Parts: sequence; structure tokens; C-alpha cells
Amino acid sequence: MIKLETHCHTKGGSSCADAADDVLIRKYVDAGYGGVVITNHISRGSYAYHCGETHADKVRFYFSLIENMREKFAPHNVKVFCGAEVRTLPQNGAKYGEEFMLYGITERLMRDTAPLFTFSQEELFRFAEKHGLFMFQTHPYREGVCVMNPKFMHGVEVFNGHFHHVNNNALAEIFRSEHGLIGLSGTDFYHDDQPLTAGIYVPESVCSDSRLIDFIFKNEFEIYADAITYERALKKYKGII
Repeated sequence: MIKLETHCHTKGGSSCADAADDVLIRKYVDAGYGGVVITNHISRGSYAYHCGETHADKVRFYFSLIENMREKFAPHNVKVFCGAEVRTLPQNGAKYGEEFMLYGITERLMRDTAPLFTFSQEELFRFAEKHGLFMFQTHPYREGVCVMNPKFMHGVEVFNGHFHHVNNNALAEIFRSEHGLIGLSGTDFYHDDQPLTAGIYVPESVCSDSRLIDFIFKNEFEIYADAITYERALKKYKGII
């Protein structure tokens, strides 16, 4: 089995990510991870941030960052998988949409589709179902976030380790259990001073995006969640300790 990061942002792909590539790679290698899912943002704001003039240009840039990580992680025998954290259209009078993770998205599929941030939650879910993607809501109980309709997601992030936010992970686990969803755990990595606190364990035979999706849908994996380190880092960041 290998430890897999399910939620990782890279500098250049997400505007709030500031860890240099070499720092990111060293942290995951030193922490014993055997796989990382690169999950940069797809939103109206990030779309403007991505390089390129046309939709196709921006999609090419998005996937070039994943290819870059794949090349840099390869000497360390760390597998890199493709994801996208999509902010959907606002619903029910909300000012902002909420974020959902898609696993299995390809460059061709993203290029041949309207920008994913133009989809509602239900539309994004129908899209995922049509193309065999796995979709889950990230940090659903984070302060300022609205938990969304469980009918239109396959899973939910039950542990988010971003230490700048109060994520109320225990509530996410209750939500998962009540609705029979698949629970994921991810560090939500952005910063070079951020502890790596989360992930899942998958077999070494999981070596492609399609195999990862198949394994997650089976829901037989073990979650890694270092709640003590997350809570300690959160309190330090908030000035509580």
C-alpha cells in the first residue's frame, strides 16, 4: 500500500498556492507519500489567472502543470494523478458557488467542454456520471461554506487539513454517514510551512487515474488523517497558542 495525497495545489495553478515545486516535492517525499493528486482550481477567478487567451490555451496550461509535477516526482517513485477543484455556479441566491473535486478529468474532455465553473452542482454531477468521473464536495463544513445536495455528489471530504481554516471535519463525517457517501481525506496543500496531515492508502497497483477512480468507488481504502497536527497548526496560526 502507498499513502496518497488527495488534495494538493501547485504554484502557478492556484493563485493562493505559494510553495515552490522543489519544496512541495521534498515535503511529500520526506513524509513517505507514494502518490499525489494535483487538484488546482477551476473557477472564474482562476480561469483568468491561468495563462493563455483561449479556452484551449488555458486548458493546455492547466495540464502542463500536472505534467511538470509528474516529471519532477518520477525520480522519487511518487505517482501523480489528475484532479480539478471546481467552483460551481451560485445557487439559491448565494453570492458564491461551492467547490467540488473531480477525479479523472482529461485534457481532451476539459477542452471539449464549456468551462466547468459555468456548471451548477447538478450539471457537474451529470457530467461526471456521463464520463465516469468521481465527484466529491471539499471542506463542506468550513466556515463560510455551505454543504450542498448529497444527491449530486459521490462523496465528501471528511477531513481537510488546511491549517488556515476551521474545517469542522467531525460534522463532515456525520454528513457522510447520514447520506451513505464516500469519505475522502486531503491536506489541501498550498504553503511551504504547511504540515502534511491527510490522505488515503491505496494499493501500489493503482497507477492511473482510471484505476484510482475504480478503487475509490469500491470504498475499501483506509483514511489517513492527522487531526492532532492539524489542530495544533490551526491554533498556532489563529494565535490561540
